[in-house]
Order: sequence, then C-alpha cells, then structure tokens
Amino acid sequence: MLIKIHRFLKLRLKYTTSRVLYELRLLAKRCWIRKLSWLLYELRLFTKRCWIHKLSRVLYELRLFTKQCWIHKISRVLYELQLLTKRCWTHKVSRVLYELQLLTKRCWTHKVSRLLYELRLLAKRCWIYKSSRVLNAVRIFPILFLHLHCSQLEIEKPNLFQFLFLSASPTSVGVVTSDFASGGRFKTFEPNSFTTFPASIPIHSDAVGRYSNDRVFIVNRLNRDNIQVLNPQFGFTTEQEFSVGQGKNPQDISVWNDKYFISLYNSDELAIYSRSNATKVGGVSFSSLKETFSTSGVPDSSVEASYMIQEGSSLFVLLQRLDRNDASGYLPPNSDSYLVEVDMDLNQIRTVYTLPFRNPSSKIQKLNLFGEPHLVFSCVGRVGFISQIDAGIIAFRLTTRQFHPNRLFAEETAGGDILAFQIKNDELGFAAVLDSKFTKTIQAFRPRTGERLGTLLEIPGNIGISLSGLLLTNEGKLLVGSTDFTRPGIYVYDSNLGNVLLNPVPSSVELTPFDIFQLQNLQ
Repeated sequence: MLIKIHRFLKLRLKYTTSRVLYELRLLAKRCWIRKLSWLLYELRLFTKRCWIHKLSRVLYELRLFTKQCWIHKISRVLYELQLLTKRCWTHKVSRVLYELQLLTKRCWTHKVSRLLYELRLLAKRCWIYKSSRVLNAVRIFPILFLHLHCSQLEIEKPNLFQFLFLSASPTSVGVVTSDFASGGRFKTFEPNSFTTFPASIPIHSDAVGRYSNDRVFIVNRLNRDNIQVLNPQFGFTTEQEFSVGQGKNPQDISVWNDKYFISLYNSDELAIYSRSNATKVGGVSFSSLKETFSTSGVPDSSVEASYMIQEGSSLFVLLQRLDRNDASGYLPPNSDSYLVEVDMDLNQIRTVYTLPFRNPSSKIQKLNLFGEPHLVFSCVGRVGFISQIDAGIIAFRLTTRQFHPNRLFAEETAGGDILAFQIKNDELGFAAVLDSKFTKTIQAFRPRTGERLGTLLEIPGNIGISLSGLLLTNEGKLLVGSTDFTRPGIYVYDSNLGNVLLNPVPSSVELTPFDIFQLQNLQ
C-alpha cells in the first residue's frame, strides 16, 4: 500500500512539487532571509524543551488563520490540516502546532500581502488540473509523514490506528457540554495535550455523567428524564436508552450486579431498573423520610434525592429534603438533610444518618483521609439569593459510620457557598465558591487544618461567566469548566507544579462545559 501511494505521489506531483519548492525557495530568499535560520534554530530547541503555557490557543489560532487565508482551493488543504489535527492530536504533537502558531506571528507580520499573492499564484498554477486527486494525495502525505518520520522530529510517534480512529486516550476525561437550550454533547478531553477528540454524542441540555462498569452513563435530567448508556469501545455510541418516568428528574445512577439504582429528585423512592431490558423491577421507598414541616404548613412529597456512591454492597444516597412550598420560592432547607445507606442486595434501607449541615449539593468523593477511608461531600445550606454562611465540606468515616468532628473547609473560611470541590490529599484540596455578591472563585485549601491556601481563579459577579465542572485527575491536573458564552472551555491547572495555570485561554470543547468526570471505574 505504501509503495502504491509513493508511486502515486511521484507521478502526480512530479511537476507541481518542484514548482512549489522553487516558489518557496524564492520566497525564503526574498522574505525570510534574516529570520529563517533563527526560526529553524528555535524550532529545533523547541522540540527538546517542554512548553506548558498557551498550548490551548493552537486550534483557535489555526481556525482564525484558515479564515484569513481562505483563498481559492488552497483553503481545502488548510481545512484538511485542521481536521487532521483534531483526529491526530496526541500528547507531544501539539508542540509542533504551537510552533506553527509562533511561526505565523513572527514570519507573516511583514509582507503578508506578498506571501498571499505567492500562494494565490501557486493555487492557480499548480492545482488547476485534477485538483481532487492532488488533494487526496495531500491528505495521505501528512499521515504517512507523521507515522513514519515523527521519530526524526523528536516527537513521540503515536499508533496509527489510535491516531485516527480512537475517541479518547487512557488519560482522557468525559465532558458533558450544553447550549442551555436545545441540547448538549458528550465529548472527551485530553488534559495533558488540551485535545478535544472529534466524537460528539447528542445528549440533553441538562445532563450529568458517570463512568461505571466500563460504560459512560449520561443522566438526562428534567424534561428528558432518561438514562443514556454509551459504549467507549465503539466510539461512545449509545447502546441503551430508557425513560425513568416523565418529570421524575433523575440525578445519579449506580450499577450493582444486574440492577440499575437511580436517584430521582421529584420522587419519594430510589428506582431500580433491570440492566438487561431497562424495565423497572422495583424501588426503595423514602416515603418515611419526607419532611414533616413547611413554613407554608403543607410539606411537599419529595425528598430531593441527589448524588450517590457505592461502598461494597451498600449504596449511600444524599437526601436534601428542601421546602418546596416555602413562601420565598427559593427551596430553603427548613429540615435536616440525610445520608441514607441502602442494601443493594436486599433493596432496603440499612441506616439513616442525619447530616451535621443541611442541603448537600456536591458529588460524593471516596477518599483516604487521616489514614482512614471517608465519604466527602459539600453542604451549602442556604444558597443563592438566600445565601448564608452556614455549612461547608464534611467527611463521613466509613469504618465507624460517623461524621468527622470538624469541617474540612468551612464557609466562614471560604467566604461563600462551596458548590463543588476536589481533594488531592490531607494537605491540598480545591473548592469552587460562590459568595453573596455572586463572585465565583476557585480556592486552594488544606483539609487537615481547614485553612485557606490561596485563590487560583476569581470572576466578579457583574461578569456573565460562571464556573461549572471541577475535576482533579489522577495525574494531578485540575480541570475547571468556564461557561463564558463568548469563549467557553476548560482551564487546566497543574497541582504538581504549584497549581500553575497551563492554558490562559480555556480549551474549547465545542459547547459550554457543564460536568467533568473521570473515564475510569471508581467504584
């Protein structure tokens, strides 16, 4: 196959190649005689160094460049290169593309019109006849070059199959994105190279993700009210989708043997579905745990079941128990919130634990803290327009089934409601905080002492940008979703390098990121 391609290139590009090289040689003599040798030297040094800043801007700059230089049929080549970078962008390949970005800035600042004129002449002279065959050859040539000659450029050579066809890498994360109107997309993002893979799975505009049993589970919440199961082995295609009942508003899912356990926000039970045929086979009733008090005098019938996590055959479910009938209309937590332990073999409640603080709102993390396994989650109490300093991050010791006496990070210290968090170890954690003025911050803190260590990111309340999605990967990368509608994306910090920001411009994942999660079996 390679011999045939080689012959084809030799025959079809015999004259055009020499002409192109001749034009480029003249161009180099006229325009780049002083800067060319220095830039080539920089390029050689660049492949030996490890650049960690501004890599996320590469695709954005390339897209802008293709729009500016879209002249006749040469635009098709640039477009093919853009598609190629999306498919083949793995780890160190981004270094070369970043150097291309620098090259365009340094070399094309002066005499741009002359360069574009030369390119226009090349397009007219070289690609008039049989342009489609030439474009096919141009598409094949970069792939062969990268596959066969990357080692000469000191770049890690990827597997060709993985280079072209896979939808994620071993260190990729799942990203639920949304336009907050008509729909959303499930994407995979590689935080080490700031790569968004081309796979794009349609989902609901209000959804969260979970990875379990080698599958991605998309929980399509209110107004879609269903579960979407994606298979990573086949490009994250949807292999199963089923409804949990109109208006039930599912929040989370857990897999145990042949059963799906699904928490429902607008219900008083934990629903159980069959894995094989996605039909409902039972449920665990929470009716005895409904609120008995409301400021209106009429308690509502929902317990607001939210996030869950497994520990052996036990399933721990958070119940917010908010007052939907409160006169304020803001669903305040006028009753205690619960952590319910469910026996997944017997489909019944084992124990109910009253939380020391109300309204748990974050995902649950299972961590080893202070030498023991804990379940850790954040309670926000009164939040938003009725915000108060009244909660924080709490830990539940699994060995004793008791809550840690101190908050790992208190709202008094954070200065606002802790909406999400990620903890690395006893000495370092990160929290997304919203204060009473709607200022959004990402703060570093020390779980062992509860002290605040610093602020990584701050967005004033008068700017229409929010933070949505927070994940600390196993490699120590902290991913922060930014809902800036003009430039949405993901910020990447490195907790191993002093929490340095690796991409000043957020890396695009097409739509606005809403939820970020590991593509690994954590339970």
